[in-house]
Formats: sequence, C-alpha cells, structure tokens
Amino acid sequence: MSTARVVTAIVVVFVLSSVFGTIIHAFLLKADYEQIAQLYRTAADTKFIFIWIGYLAFSVGSVWVYTKGVEDKPWVGQGLRFGLAMWLILTLPSFLIAYATEPIPQMLLVKQVGYELVNRLVLGLVTALILQKR
Repeated sequence: MSTARVVTAIVVVFVLSSVFGTIIHAFLLKADYEQIAQLYRTAADTKFIFIWIGYLAFSVGSVWVYTKGVEDKPWVGQGLRFGLAMWLILTLPSFLIAYATEPIPQMLLVKQVGYELVNRLVLGLVTALILQKR
C-alpha cells in the first residue's frame, strides 16, 4: 500500500468527517441541540480547533487501523465492516456514556447514533475504496 494512497485516505477522511460532522450536528440536529442549549458552549464560544484536531486524530487513527487489518477481499464488504467497527468502538460508547451522564433527551441520543452510523459506514467505504488492494 503506497504512502500516497494512505495520505490521500487520511486527507479525504478528514475532509469528509468535517463535512459530515457539520451536516449532522450543525444542521440535522440543530433543533434538538437548541432545546438543551444550556448544556453546551455557544457557537461563538465553541473551540473549533479541538473539533478539527479530533477529526484529524480520527482520520489518522482509523486509516492506520484499516491498513493493518485489510484483507484480500472485496473492498465494499471490508469498508462496511470497518465502518461498523469504528461506530461500535468510537461512536456508540461515546454517545451512550454521554447520555448516561448528561441530561440529554433519549430521542437526541437515537438520532446521534443513527446519523453517526451512516457517517461511519460511508467513511469506512471511502477508506476501503481508496486503500483497496490493486
């Protein structure tokens, strides 16, 4: 697997993570978050640099893990499996633990984990597509 493809995958996953994160949390869930706005920083006070560092860390880490576990199998199945694994490892525990400790509505939790499942599956597919064995 070439370094160029690994770097490309990291960059693409970073960009897509940023875009999907914005679509999900700034637009699709905006009304849900407005109902509990007192629990969060205001938009003006949000520390976006930490969000971007988080997306970059996810991008580097997830691509790295994928390169270590890729098999000689069709990329679509591997991408979906990988996206599901990332959702189970990262997303689901994070949102369940937050729900257990923060007074957020249950429906918000359901929407968060549902949207993020789609997000992780797409990111898994993109990662697998870029890094498929040729």
